[in-house]
Amino acid sequence: MSRVWRGRCLGRSGVKLKLTTGALYAALLAVAAYAYAAEPKGFRDVPWGASEDTLRFRVPTQSCDIIDPAVDYGTRRCRARDTVAFGKVTPSAVYFYFRNDMLVAWRVDVPPRHRQAIAKTLVDHYGRPTTVYPDNHVTWSGPMSDVDFVGGSAVDSVIAVTKAELRSREAERQERAKRGAKR
Repeated sequence: MSRVWRGRCLGRSGVKLKLTTGALYAALLAVAAYAYAAEPKGFRDVPWGASEDTLRFRVPTQSCDIIDPAVDYGTRRCRARDTVAFGKVTPSAVYFYFRNDMLVAWRVDVPPRHRQAIAKTLVDHYGRPTTVYPDNHVTWSGPMSDVDFVGGSAVDSVIAVTKAELRSREAERQERAKRGAKR
C-alpha cells in the first residue's frame, strides 16, 4: 500500500468520522430542543408572568388571598372554580401562585383514582420525565420551569413552577435561616 493511497483513505475516513460526529451532534441538539419545547409556558393561555387580572379574565376563579411564602409558592394564591379541567379530568382543586403580580406557579390536585389519566396527559404533553423518584414522584425539568407529579394516598398533585420562583423561594429560605441563626 503506497503512502499516498493510505493518506487519502485515512483522510476520507477522517472526513466521514467528522461528518458522522457532526450529524449525531446535530441530532442530539434537535432532541434537546424538542425536549425543552415541551415545558409549560404557563397554564393554558395564561403565560408565566401574567397578572392576576389576566388570570381572572381567562380562567374562572373562586377566590384569591395572600399566602405565607414560607409554606407555598409566591405571595398570593388564587383558586380556580370547580369547572376548570386538566386534560379529561376535573380536578378537586386548581391553584395559581403569584409573586409581584406575576404568575409563577400552578398546582392541580386530583383524586388518585385519576392517576393513569393524569399520567397519560402529562406524558403526552411533556414527554418522558427527566427524573423518576420512588413513591409516585416524577419531574419534568426544562430551562424555564419544572413540572412535578406527586402521587399520594388521598390526593395526587401536579405542580408547575418557574425556575425564577424556585430561586426566589430558596433565597427567602436562606434569609429566614440567617435571621433565625442571629437570634
